[in-house]
Amino acid sequence: MAVSSVVKDSHAITKQKVGTAELLFRSAQEMGLSPSWITPDGLFAVLVDGREQYVNFARSPLNSHTAASLAKNKYLTRCILERHEMHNIPFMHPRTLSEAELFLECHGKIIAKPITGSGARDIHIITMPLQLHNVSITNYILEKYIAGKELRYLVLNGSVIGVHRSEYGISIAEDRQLQRISYPASEWSPALISSSLQVARILDLKFAAVDYLVDSSGQAYILEVNTTPGLKWFHAPTSGPIVDVAQQFLAAVFDGSGSQGGERWNTL
Repeated sequence: MAVSSVVKDSHAITKQKVGTAELLFRSAQEMGLSPSWITPDGLFAVLVDGREQYVNFARSPLNSHTAASLAKNKYLTRCILERHEMHNIPFMHPRTLSEAELFLECHGKIIAKPITGSGARDIHIITMPLQLHNVSITNYILEKYIAGKELRYLVLNGSVIGVHRSEYGISIAEDRQLQRISYPASEWSPALISSSLQVARILDLKFAAVDYLVDSSGQAYILEVNTTPGLKWFHAPTSGPIVDVAQQFLAAVFDGSGSQGGERWNTL
């Protein structure tokens, strides 16, 4: 069975705010894969060509273990992108508090992020040296603070399949009333499409969200690369077109194009 041949409209799913695992489960139902939960809201089984396979929220088989582990580490990702002269935000991984203080002095306002964190959690905006004493500095990557809008370009098998803008409200550190505005394809930036595909090639990723920070002058900086991005905002954006990325993802996995090193049974 070619799963892509049964991809259907999923507007019924998009009307409800659900997590990525539940979204994938419902998409699998629509695709005739007979999903069944193994653990609540995480692992479920599907039937493909009469064979039971498994969908795990925590991991995508479209990316190799090495590629996923490199992308998960923000510092390693930035080091690799720097080697390819991509538009990085100025950054450093401090070994000492003194190094961190010098970085702050150079840029005036910085952000401290966990090296392997996700979901915009445990992020600190730092403007004074004393604030650096409140974090375990060697576990963080420091980046220059740049004001601007945040865009996400979702890449699947060498193509961009969705784009949206994140609105965090007044402060990314405190105001978490997140909104996601989906962009129609006519408004996708050709330069950022090209950049996103290049990032995916550099990191050897078949599935990834490439996040950008675009400043007031229009300069775009690579903010982050995520190999297990949440999918619900593409299905239920605050505004803008709905994009059925869940069925596209499952079709890519179970049509065989995502098989890597015997890991085909684990997905997002």
